[in-house]
Amino acid sequence: MEPKTKETRVTFSFKVTKANGTISDMVELPKHTRIVKGLQLVSDHADKLYNRGSQRIEIGGEEIFPEGFDSKLLMSSLSVAPRERFFDLGEVLPGDLSVKIRFQDKDHGAAPFGLGYSVSLIL
Repeated sequence: MEPKTKETRVTFSFKVTKANGTISDMVELPKHTRIVKGLQLVSDHADKLYNRGSQRIEIGGEEIFPEGFDSKLLMSSLSVAPRERFFDLGEVLPGDLSVKIRFQDKDHGAAPFGLGYSVSLIL
């Protein structure tokens, strides 16, 4: 019998403080990571992330989502069961354990920038 693999969630957060700005960040997954099964984007101002955000995401040196991929496609509402909120990636190998995100904020009439917002990437 194979030992059961423990599922863990890893969260990386950043603040969007400049309208129409770009944020690039790289983080490292825990050393015990064997596969990445899914991801989700959340924000303290979901309307801003939904309307204004896009990103490029790379895991282990492999591009998973291209430049300009709309954030709204990686979000989920609270009415969805917690275990079903993740965008299914299948089984992405973590490679060098790096996760790179290049996030872009763009003006949108339905979501004024105001004081900015925070974004979290959950893997």
